[in-house]
Amino acid sequence: MKRIKSAVTAVAALAAFAGAGVAATPAQAASCPREMGQKYMCQFGVAKTKLADGTTQEFVVGTDHAVWTNWSRGDGSWHGWESLGGWVNSAITVDAQQRDSNSNIIMGGTGRDGYFWMRVRYSDGSWSHWFSCFVNPTNVCA
Repeated sequence: MKRIKSAVTAVAALAAFAGAGVAATPAQAASCPREMGQKYMCQFGVAKTKLADGTTQEFVVGTDHAVWTNWSRGDGSWHGWESLGGWVNSAITVDAQQRDSNSNIIMGGTGRDGYFWMRVRYSDGSWSHWFSCFVNPTNVCA
């Protein structure tokens, strides 16, 4: 938990995100090239991270402002885009915490309220709910 709090603090210093609604359908039209079939908001780009097991995970902000993710499989194919919900109006920041076999990802961005919101992907592949972390002057997640 201490390691996640440290990482959360580091990621929170990079940006800010809110909203917890999950989009039911893929993002629609954007004037940007598709990233493996997914349309996304060009100004926010594609955030990528590589885990210790060789998996690559990508994140985009869809034209619905939800965060979308896709990841590679061992055979080189890709899983397919999945919505992580939320409402983001910034580039996505990603911090992969890789210690031994634990490959946690902390991902987030600036939300509708201007605060930094994030989700944690645990080593078993499950995700936390969206949460906001406010960093106090002692650099500890409150």
